[in-house]
Amino acid sequence: MDLGLKGKTALVMAGSRGFGRSVALELAAEGAKVALCARNADDLAATAEEVRRVGQEAWGGMAGPVFSQSLDVTDDLAVRGFISATESELGPVDMMLVNAGGPPAGNFEDLSLADWKTAYELTIESAVRLCQLVLPGMKKRGWGRIVQITSVSVVQPVENLLLSSVLRPAVQALTKTLSDEAAPYGVTVNSVAPGFHNTSAVQRLIAKKVDQTGCTPEDVVASWTDVIPVGRLGEPEELAALILFLMSERASYLTGQCIVSDGGWVKKTF
Repeated sequence: MDLGLKGKTALVMAGSRGFGRSVALELAAEGAKVALCARNADDLAATAEEVRRVGQEAWGGMAGPVFSQSLDVTDDLAVRGFISATESELGPVDMMLVNAGGPPAGNFEDLSLADWKTAYELTIESAVRLCQLVLPGMKKRGWGRIVQITSVSVVQPVENLLLSSVLRPAVQALTKTLSDEAAPYGVTVNSVAPGFHNTSAVQRLIAKKVDQTGCTPEDVVASWTDVIPVGRLGEPEELAALILFLMSERASYLTGQCIVSDGGWVKKTF
């Protein structure tokens, strides 16, 4: 299936590992020009080189157009500079993956007001900033795709993930509101809500659970997979395939949606 992404410019936040890395690689395979950022410079450099190699076939043997920059998505000046540099290197942004990683685990009594403020800046403020910087240009050009990675906690609170369970629904509210405003201009805005996938973030959750309970990592994973109908954790590439479709020409009638990717774990009827 031709997704119609060749030659378009994609902005991938938190692109060095996990979901961001998988999306960047899939975009490169489709012939998109890819700009990615992350905090860890070494991981980012390695992923950027891999993205170039994957893009070679789509670009007739030439290394695919890639731009990368190490930064923290909560750093306003750095993010603005990254987007400006991306437009200079690759052209106007056609597609954007809003992705900041999840706030830390914890229950109510574990979390200070400072923790809440930091989580707000990471989860909500960074998403608002990115959309403010990119959406106006998409509307002006009459085409664009924004996909936000939230969490299954948007539709069902998750044990020991209070910050995510409270703040992620606000990101979905942003998605829905922006989708209404952007739709007349040919721009779609959607979100994906992943459940438990094989990412470094989930590995950190496993490690914390082991530390709290003294059980084994295998016990933690089993406690999840026992209640996931497909009987396993998801893979980042599986979520990336969904995100690529939402970014494609084929998905022009899908907007304002929150699509859950959880192997059937959440029990809801709509």
